[in-house]
Amino acid sequence: MFKRMTPALLLLVLLCAGRAQATEPLLTTSYGAQYKGFDLALVRTLTPLGNDRFVFESRASGSIAHIEESSTFSRDANGHWTPELYRYNQSILGISKKYELRFDAAGKTVTYSDKKGQHAIGITPGTLDPLLYQLKLQQDLARQSGNYRYRFVSRSKLKDYRFDIAGRDRLKLKGKSVNTLRLNKHDNDASQETLLWFSPDNGYQLMRLRHTEDGDSYSISLNTLQQSPAFTTWLQ
Repeated sequence: MFKRMTPALLLLVLLCAGRAQATEPLLTTSYGAQYKGFDLALVRTLTPLGNDRFVFESRASGSIAHIEESSTFSRDANGHWTPELYRYNQSILGISKKYELRFDAAGKTVTYSDKKGQHAIGITPGTLDPLLYQLKLQQDLARQSGNYRYRFVSRSKLKDYRFDIAGRDRLKLKGKSVNTLRLNKHDNDASQETLLWFSPDNGYQLMRLRHTEDGDSYSISLNTLQQSPAFTTWLQ
């Protein structure tokens, strides 16, 4: 026979259960990707860490490449996003690269670190990291903000991206036809083109991306989607 739990032990069990529940992903998406003619599998997850902090992770793997990204950030009650730490690690054809970006709490400085050392980069509040701006775009589409401009740090440089809604298309997801918004990324280089398709009926998830540059192409297509009921609320 099991002994009755003491109040202290019962409280410990409840706390541990709460922690386990808090680490359940709000969102998990898997994509099929093609990079320079090679196939990759891409999985992305959004997981709460507690205290309004989250981690957004992306892992791509295939026969020639393995790429991991993670963005740890916080979001306050007013919807203000504050990046904290971004990590990037890749191995393509045996060649490895890794670096990280650490953001100060005031949003004025980010420290770039790689195997050669580190240096500080001055930024303005609202600057994001290379992974987080993609999630912010998804939220802005859900809110129909109409302003899809983002500044982020890419490696040791600042970049500005602007997107416009270019049209509406229907794509297939698990054999079903899905309404999508087609976005175009503005680029001054005529040799580059980036098109993205998002599904309003599926939490504005990215359904497809196609990027071409100097004859090379990169594309991803959504295979599976798992999102908790709380994600819709989180997105708003």
